Amino acid sequence: MKEKQVSSNELLQKAKERSGLSKEVLRQSLHALLGAISEVMDDGKSVVLDNFGSFDLRTVKEHTVTPPPPNNTPVLVPEHQVVRFKAYKNFLIYHLNSAVFFLVRKFYMLRCLFGLYMLI
Repeated sequence: MKEKQVSSNELLQKAKERSGLSKEVLRQSLHALLGAISEVMDDGKSVVLDNFGSFDLRTVKEHTVTPPPPNNTPVLVPEHQVVRFKAYKNFLIYHLNSAVFFLVRKFYMLRCLFGLYMLI
């Protein structure tokens, strides 16, 4: 069974194969990019990566949570900010190199062309 996570080393190896750059240059670039994203978000701004997605800061209001037994004492969680990632709406269709997504896209094109609304 395939693992559902890719490590940064595996990701850097794939980028190396595609770009021809060394892993060390790619590693430094990745750290610089992530550092820049972090700095921008520390200033309260959103980050948008074209054709990939956006990172936004959201404020979570103060609320109470109750952990599972045996520690059932409610805990007050103060108001805080969290980072939310929203994927580009067409990311899966246009960027994943998979036959399944290709077929789904073709089916929707045919459905739109011929009005095949009864198939779904």
